Amino acid sequence: MRRLKISRLLVAFILLILPTVGFSEEKEKKHPIDIWLEKCMERENYTTAGMLSCSSQALDKWDKELNRIYKELIKKLSPEERELLKQSQLQWVKFRDAEFKFLDNLYLGIGTMIPVMIMGEKLDIVSRRVKMLEAYDFYVKEWQLDRKEHFKLNKRVKNK
Repeated sequence: MRRLKISRLLVAFILLILPTVGFSEEKEKKHPIDIWLEKCMERENYTTAGMLSCSSQALDKWDKELNRIYKELIKKLSPEERELLKQSQLQWVKFRDAEFKFLDNLYLGIGTMIPVMIMGEKLDIVSRRVKMLEAYDFYVKEWQLDRKEHFKLNKRVKNK
């Protein structure tokens, strides 16, 4: 009886605990811009002015990366997909601009760390979009043969 309980506990441990240990040990690979930002802040000794300067530069880097991946991705899409991505990007830019304006006005005059926090939020917004476009680019590359077949079939259906 005792052996059966131990066996059940062992099975429960294996099924419930071990998988979570594996997932928690896997870390998302840091983007080079994030690594650059960490090093920049270390060099600036994490002063408020230094963090703002580093964050501002990082935001510029993310913006350039956003434009680079957008241009790279759009070249690989069908005409219909290009138009859909353009519309999506225009809507995202409107969202970003409105969100930035909201953030800039949310914490007016409240403490010296607030601008650093706001800049962190702005970095998150832009970096998430970059990572989203990178994921789309990855999918397009991975499914390239399937996509070509799909568009051939769609042309045949439209031409009938």
